[in-house]
Amino acid sequence: MKTRVTVESLSAELDEAIALAKATQQPAAITQAVTVKGKLHGLLIDRKETGQPGDFAQAQSAQEVIDKVRAEMGDEAARALAVLAGLASPDVGQAKPELSPEPAPPDQPIN
Repeated sequence: MKTRVTVESLSAELDEAIALAKATQQPAAITQAVTVKGKLHGLLIDRKETGQPGDFAQAQSAQEVIDKVRAEMGDEAARALAVLAGLASPDVGQAKPELSPEPAPPDQPIN
């Protein structure tokens, strides 16, 4: 009979590994087990940077950064960034009058 592997069973094994690492005073093993457990439970997410170094260096305004994010990651990511940057209101889904989360014409800087 095969043993079923679940998030709970893996988490329990990691708890045992952490306890053993603590008992044998191996801080690197503790750190590794805690990191794996965090990833297992979705608390730690490996992220990968896309694009080339300096891709955002040419941006002259927050709107240009939002436009770049929209082009690379889509409207939802651009909208979230606009809200975080204070360029759009999170509750009504409308942009603040002075700024827009929508693409700006290339020659129009946003303050």
